[in-house]
Amino acid sequence: MSAGGQLIRSAREAEGLTQAQLARRLGITQPSVARLEAAGDNVTIATLQRALYAMNRTLELRSARMRSSVDESQIAASIEMTPGQRLERFEREYAGVREFALEAQESIGRVA
Repeated sequence: MSAGGQLIRSAREAEGLTQAQLARRLGITQPSVARLEAAGDNVTIATLQRALYAMNRTLELRSARMRSSVDESQIAASIEMTPGQRLERFEREYAGVREFALEAQESIGRVA
């Protein structure tokens, strides 16, 4: 069970209602309430609103900016470097990656 279905179930339990009691308020059957609670994210916003309204609750949606997955401190450090320093860093990192790749090839050759 995930977001939508869990929200309905949590609200129902907080109100002290059984599935059958909520079903009567919604004019549906108890198995239909069970399916809603098990539906996870497939519950529509309209259905969530209707179910919550039947329990004297409202649905509030909000949007928030996601945190960046980029390490911005590395970008800031790169910006502070001169072009020559960036080139030196690239050459060091490239040499390290090349050495790693050669060692991996040799290791694979020993295994085969």
